[in-house]
Amino acid sequence: MRRRAFLIGAPALLAACSTKPRVFASAERVLAVRAPNTGQTGLAVFTSFNVGSNNGAHTALFIHADEHVIFDAAGSFAHPSLPEQHDVIFGANDRVRTTFVRYHTRSTYWTTLQSFDVSPETARWVFDAARQAGPVPDAFCTRSISTILHEAPDMPVQIRPSWFPNALHDQLLDAPGVTREEFREDDDADKERHWDTNPL
Repeated sequence: MRRRAFLIGAPALLAACSTKPRVFASAERVLAVRAPNTGQTGLAVFTSFNVGSNNGAHTALFIHADEHVIFDAAGSFAHPSLPEQHDVIFGANDRVRTTFVRYHTRSTYWTTLQSFDVSPETARWVFDAARQAGPVPDAFCTRSISTILHEAPDMPVQIRPSWFPNALHDQLLDAPGVTREEFREDDDADKERHWDTNPL
């Protein structure tokens, strides 16, 4: 399956905790792409793994509060159509969420999403905490996200802070109310060979 990097006009970056320019989009840009959540509030922990070793490479967090955002802590995902404020990506509609997963999933990485419902109050608390946590330093992706989840009120799953994507992922395995999706693709590992200039 043809991979889509979904980046325009810049070299593609490896899907892992990676240095990228720190950006803080204007409130006007954020408002223009806001993706309101009209359904259940919840969270989804995204994890990427190295094919072969199965070592965790990156953690991100999908937040479904009163709007849909992605907290790509110390991550490499970027697109000109999506405003970002210190690692929080706004406008995370269904297509953007699918794009995010496909961006990280290829011949050298496989990925998972572990989703669970939380109250509107908990979702909002996590959203606010993510906005305050960024920009996250390189290699702190799992630590920052697991700490937020550890401190969040009324969580249905008790999370211990960790530095390692595998450790956070494994805490959610078989936890009540957590659904798990796994994604694999055989796309080329060289992202620069796969471009899509369509706006999101």
